[in-house]
Amino acid sequence: MNARTVLIATFSCALVGCKSTTRPQASQDQPPQTPATAPIQNPTGSNLQPKLVSGAGFQGVIFPADTKTPPELRLYPPSATFWTPTETDIAVAEHALPTFLKQSRNPHAKEVLRQLDSYKRQYRGVVLRGRKQIFIRFFLCEISEDTWMKKETVVMDGGSCFFSLRFSPAAKAFSDLWINGEA
Repeated sequence: MNARTVLIATFSCALVGCKSTTRPQASQDQPPQTPATAPIQNPTGSNLQPKLVSGAGFQGVIFPADTKTPPELRLYPPSATFWTPTETDIAVAEHALPTFLKQSRNPHAKEVLRQLDSYKRQYRGVVLRGRKQIFIRFFLCEISEDTWMKKETVVMDGGSCFFSLRFSPAAKAFSDLWINGEA
């Protein structure tokens, strides 16, 4: 796939309707049992930057709670609030991810699992209906560091080069696996 076939958009596939061969997987979710972590503070209070995190088999960026996402992008429901996941929250999710993908009924999950260590990640802490979630977006193909490391990015189409899901830190469970379709 070349760069011209990948449309980088700044709105959510889930809300716009990317092509996908399977429906997102759901899980039971519990109310959060721990308070949200404090947002990453910037001395000037503006231009907050995502924090680079890495561990065994992953590299990504955590978006601080105070990072603004323009409302016209509709990445999250208007009622959503934000929190900043800790590196420990991310490590817990990353540790559980291979098992989740192995058990997934999505026909593309095995392909994703084979290349999992190569995907770059974006982590965004969102509170929906009183429950803390970590939205995770994965990028394998044709995306620049200037894009994925600095602003929330959603790629339309592109097949298994791009996927997303949610993780509940309280339930230690994943939901809404969405592996992109092909244009």
